[in-house]
Amino acid sequence: MPKAVRELLQNGHSYDEPDRMPKNISITNLDLIMYVVAIIGHFVDLAVDLNVAVRYYLAKEMEAFGWTLAFILFPAFVNTAVSIRMYSQDKQQDSLTNEVTRRHWLRIFILVLQMAPILRFTDALIYAVKSRRAERKNDPASQRLYYHLMLKEDSDAALLRIFECFLEACPQLVLQTAIMLMGHQQFTLHQSLSMTSSLVGMGWCLAAYQRAVRFAQEDKLNVTWCGSAMQTVWHYLLTLSRVMSVAVISHLFPYWTVLACSIHILVMTSWIQLYERPIFCAQTRIAEISFSFALGCVYLFTYILSVEGRTRYRYAMYYTMCFIENSACGVLWYLYIRDEIRYSTVFYIVLVLIVVPYVLGVTVMVVYYSFLHPTLRNKNEAVSVAFKVNDQTFEAS
Repeated sequence: MPKAVRELLQNGHSYDEPDRMPKNISITNLDLIMYVVAIIGHFVDLAVDLNVAVRYYLAKEMEAFGWTLAFILFPAFVNTAVSIRMYSQDKQQDSLTNEVTRRHWLRIFILVLQMAPILRFTDALIYAVKSRRAERKNDPASQRLYYHLMLKEDSDAALLRIFECFLEACPQLVLQTAIMLMGHQQFTLHQSLSMTSSLVGMGWCLAAYQRAVRFAQEDKLNVTWCGSAMQTVWHYLLTLSRVMSVAVISHLFPYWTVLACSIHILVMTSWIQLYERPIFCAQTRIAEISFSFALGCVYLFTYILSVEGRTRYRYAMYYTMCFIENSACGVLWYLYIRDEIRYSTVFYIVLVLIVVPYVLGVTVMVVYYSFLHPTLRNKNEAVSVAFKVNDQTFEAS
């Protein structure tokens, strides 16, 4: 029995070795660097947004301060609730990763400092280092164990990053864009920093989530780096179009925008409850509806797969609805924008950002599913094996 497993069993943990692991489970320097970058990036995003909120408060822009602070606290609350639920599941299952639930003081940091993704990324980094050390010691059993734990932490952290990016980064980007269109230019530098940090994190977090989930699902092929890049571009472009559409309508009709977004979220929540029903919080009805509502808020900007199944029709329905909404926002921008903006370059830039990224994003998505989706590689491998079997049978005969 490997030393790592023996120590964990002695501490009262159970051990369920995974049925199948990827062929290459070596931890590279790039893997470690990416975890460090993710941790640092989280702190930078939070610091930039807090800086903008403070600037609004000092300038007596209380409405902008309130919305900015709300878009910091709400995703923090959601991430805290989801993270505690994850730790609760780990403890119920006597998971090897449940030792962090005994550190009660860390929960305070999770709640106050929005640290939920950081804890998961830190644990993933620790397991990655341990897996690498086991590889150097020529201990393949421990290497596999820590690699499996790293994948589990990585997939949990990626889900938390989804909520952080699309409940915090995207709303912040909408808010700062709407404020800039209204002519509030006192803190343009700080707004630009906030918008830039949001833009950088939006596309990658969703591609990282899908890649992490597929790594953790041992019965599926992993997404290639080229496929991850295509996913990043696809989600980045579509989300950029959605953000700009919501921002311009927020600038024109702020109160009606709140109503329209609420209706969209309720429709998405109902869709999740009726047709998807993720099992993550299925133990209680209130927890299930709350998690569906959080996902419905994410669906205001993008669509993530919460359950297995055929995705073609779900994507078609969702993106068709979003295209209609974006088109309506573009028409309202064209009809109701004030004259000083209508005769400026900003007017045309906004129209382009509403339409062009959406069309390009859908095109990239179609290309990805046509040529780069792992299922295609699975089919190609099956066809290749069939040809080899047929050739051997033909030679034998």
